[in-house]
Amino acid sequence: MYSPFELIVIGGGSAGHAAARTAAELGAKTALVESADELGGLCILRGCMPSKALIETANRMRMTREAARFGFRAGEPQLDLPALRERLHRLIDDFRQDRVHAMEKAPYALLRGSARFRSAKEILFQAENSEPRMLEARTFVIATGSLPSVPQVPGLKDTPFWTSDDVVQLPDIPKRIAILGSGAIGMEFAHLFEGFGCAVTVIARGKRIMGNSDPDIAEAMEAESRERGIRFLKETEAESVSHGPDGFRLKLSGETSELTADALLVATGRRPATAGLGLEEIGIAMEKGRILIDERAATSLRCIYAAGDCASPVPVVHLAVLQGEVAARNALLSLRDDHFSSAAEWPRHSAMSGWFTEPQCVQIGLSETAAKEDGIEVIVGRQTYADHGKGMIAGSRHGFVKVLADPASGRLLGAAGIGPDVVETGHLLQAAIEQQLTLSDYLRIPHYHPTLAEAWSRAVEDAKECSG
Repeated sequence: MYSPFELIVIGGGSAGHAAARTAAELGAKTALVESADELGGLCILRGCMPSKALIETANRMRMTREAARFGFRAGEPQLDLPALRERLHRLIDDFRQDRVHAMEKAPYALLRGSARFRSAKEILFQAENSEPRMLEARTFVIATGSLPSVPQVPGLKDTPFWTSDDVVQLPDIPKRIAILGSGAIGMEFAHLFEGFGCAVTVIARGKRIMGNSDPDIAEAMEAESRERGIRFLKETEAESVSHGPDGFRLKLSGETSELTADALLVATGRRPATAGLGLEEIGIAMEKGRILIDERAATSLRCIYAAGDCASPVPVVHLAVLQGEVAARNALLSLRDDHFSSAAEWPRHSAMSGWFTEPQCVQIGLSETAAKEDGIEVIVGRQTYADHGKGMIAGSRHGFVKVLADPASGRLLGAAGIGPDVVETGHLLQAAIEQQLTLSDYLRIPHYHPTLAEAWSRAVEDAKECSG
């Protein structure tokens, strides 16, 4: 058996491409194995880019519908579905072509087929219409991404329900849609369809929506959503689902026992795409299908690294790219017996998550909930947009931003917010947390007036005053 590769990357999405490109540019003989029929990865084909393209249209329709709030008149916006599909497909094709060109021109070998580990240093590679062959490498990076997680609800699998992968293909615009799940995916699509003018019902298992966010963020989001007509059924689960000529019929466990809808979106999260890789057989440490990694993207096996949604505790694209680059650099260090003496790390302490709802939500670094659960003492400073000049101009009703800082040193530890463009302006706080700035350091940064970004400075001022 002969393999010309020092490093093999499994998975050709954002993390995998970043890892393979980085390793090859550093001089390693590298291969990338991709099993998908179409190159491009989740973000481009079925995730970030198509969903945000659709959300942009929904937001503009919503703005037109709310024209009276801003002193002008406009008629009810009419969605041109063929034109929207054409725009969506054109944008995604442009993004895809850029990625395909980058992958085909990259200094690594692109191998189209599936892989399964036979040992920690060899995989069985299976290309279509070819005999399987063994490939050996001194080190590997696993970057196989994630798949929609679908609950085992009686009758569900026999119905034409949608997942997020289906919705971004824009199959139809229903009059009534039910959404199972109130996390990031569920809420983004709730606001997407509300913007399109649909009647939206969100079914949430917990006592509140957005269970992974701070309660004050969730409360503000629910208030804003209800004012726009989104209906929430909390502490409710789907007991069975059926589909007929009149659409979907859901039997529910909560106060509302039955719900009918024209479309059903299952948005109960995503699961790591690790099945079928043979990871259990080689003894790699995992938790609920997710490969466990540290800040160096290292797994429990010295010669195997992992990056992106199959491993990241914060499954977002920019971290997937960073983890892929870190994984490649550290994998090559291990080949040279320079094991972690100068290892790269991905920034767990400043990890950022953004929700493109309306209004947007953002979480950076340490959350207030996590601080309380872990017994970490913090100072919290806040600024509401209703009391902030540009926030008032933008029409924010329930939005706010907040920052968390260490009471002894004043170092910024976390930030969160809900409001207009907080994902965009939140990068200010991500940079500050990454650079370990203190409250005093941040207040030396000038903020243009009037801007939405000023709200973060006011929250820092509030925290500074609280610190005495």
